[in-house]
Amino acid sequence: MNLKDIPFSFFGSYMSINYQEKKTVAESGLYINSLRGKSRSHMNIMKIIPLKNNEPVEYQYKADFSEIFLTFDGGEMSICFDGDSRILVKGRGENLGIRFDTQPVYNFEYNFLLGKKGEEYCIVNSYKNLTKFLIYSPDGIISLNQDIHYDAAGSEEKANNSSIIEISPNNKNEFLCVIEDIPTNAAIPEKYEFDFEASLAQSKQSLQNYFSKIPNVKPEFYDAAMLAAYTNWSTFVRPEGYLKRNTLYCSNNHFLGAWSWDHCFNALALAGVDNDLAWDQMAVLFDYQDELGQIPGSVSDSTLRWNFAKPPVHGYFFSKMMEKMPFTEEQLSITYQYIEKQMNFYLIYKDSNQDGICEYHHGNDSGQDNSTVFRDPVLVNSPDLTAFIIKGMDLLASLAEKMDNQEQKLYWTEKADALIKRFLDYFIVDDVPVAKQMLNDEIIQSNGVLPLVSLVLGKRLPEQIRNKMVEVLTSDRYLTKWGIATEAIDSPDYEADAYWRGPIWAPTTLLFVEALKDCGEHELAGDIADRFCEMARLNGFPENYEATSGRALRDKSFTWTASTFIHFVSEGR
Repeated sequence: MNLKDIPFSFFGSYMSINYQEKKTVAESGLYINSLRGKSRSHMNIMKIIPLKNNEPVEYQYKADFSEIFLTFDGGEMSICFDGDSRILVKGRGENLGIRFDTQPVYNFEYNFLLGKKGEEYCIVNSYKNLTKFLIYSPDGIISLNQDIHYDAAGSEEKANNSSIIEISPNNKNEFLCVIEDIPTNAAIPEKYEFDFEASLAQSKQSLQNYFSKIPNVKPEFYDAAMLAAYTNWSTFVRPEGYLKRNTLYCSNNHFLGAWSWDHCFNALALAGVDNDLAWDQMAVLFDYQDELGQIPGSVSDSTLRWNFAKPPVHGYFFSKMMEKMPFTEEQLSITYQYIEKQMNFYLIYKDSNQDGICEYHHGNDSGQDNSTVFRDPVLVNSPDLTAFIIKGMDLLASLAEKMDNQEQKLYWTEKADALIKRFLDYFIVDDVPVAKQMLNDEIIQSNGVLPLVSLVLGKRLPEQIRNKMVEVLTSDRYLTKWGIATEAIDSPDYEADAYWRGPIWAPTTLLFVEALKDCGEHELAGDIADRFCEMARLNGFPENYEATSGRALRDKSFTWTASTFIHFVSEGR
């Protein structure tokens, strides 16, 4: 496993390890990182430096999903997780040791050597990422060397300080080191005999148990499915702080949290695989639905962000989940409450000119942040938003029927029917949907794929319009060997690596595949899903892909990409 791209972690953990290439060889190496939302701006906790005869030594590493194995002249080290809160390092060799360079950033930021003589331990007080860690060695010697300068500046001022923790064997040629996450203020070492091999075996079994639940994986996709399973399994964090449930983050690289449409793709992949986890992924954002009906743009253990809303795809995804897993009566009732409040929020607060068409206030609200639909900073009426609201209304009508509430079924059916008529009158030009400026209803000139996402309306669209939308979507302007580009590849605005102005993304792929199935275009849907699966098999699960080559772009380990792959292969792709 390439730790430059794919972090090493464990289900539920707020720690990861990756290999970071820096400006100099001396700065490059393996780093332990914090996965807490508050640490996003500075994830590094400390650098791992193997020692031989008390000097740093060059090393090579190999990693799989459960262990990092380091080799160097005269020694070796193995690293694994012991559950979700501890990392174990086992060293073997003559005169070897390990150094943790905690690289303090701020004035007053330093660490503590505690405990009685012969049983010392360190507390890492990592103010740079607002976390704390316990380091000790049950059968080794620990030391702390610091060069800390105080001055008259406050603790928020940066300083050129150093703080080094070192561990060496105690009269033998091996040692065991424990790094433990401290959620709050302090901890002391447990009087416990750690068994590295047992912890390693437990880690392997935990991942295997998770992977084994994915159905219908064909042999040619086995390795990719295992990587997808690892990508997601290792990116779960345990309930803590704002998080009331096991929560699948977007990434252990840069996106520390669950964003308010990413979580839907992860939930759909888990539906029929682990239904409890699937439900929790949908519910985790709704745990903070406010009195107006909005949900936060993202949530982590330590952050809630309200600046952007993300598109209201939730009704659509709940309906898709119901095709893959049973819902209890309680879940049906809760889902109804979630989506009813969300629909009312959009109808009241996102239709500021009260013309019956809800608007996006910012590109980020659409999920396709920098789509050319949002080239200018204007309020946008985009057909995909209205389509998702119609799908939410359809879900409410369906749920009302399941709960034997005929009055609410009729209410939401009539609302959806009226809105689809408004949709067709307002958005359709020459049988295809277009985005418009809210203030003057001018058509926005864009070759972005966003308006075509309204194909999720399926057979609610007239056949002539459906067929035209499918024709445009599957033309060589958008459909490449690998899938659907987010900007027409012949567009003057197309860029190979420009986020939503060209690359293929997992979420749009999944939405179009499901939309095509809803339109009755099953063969075409299967073809596009197959293209995506092959691209992922070859290039892994990055944030997005270059549309014409399938090359991995941006964050190289992203959960909604892995989840889209799992959703497709579990259907027998």
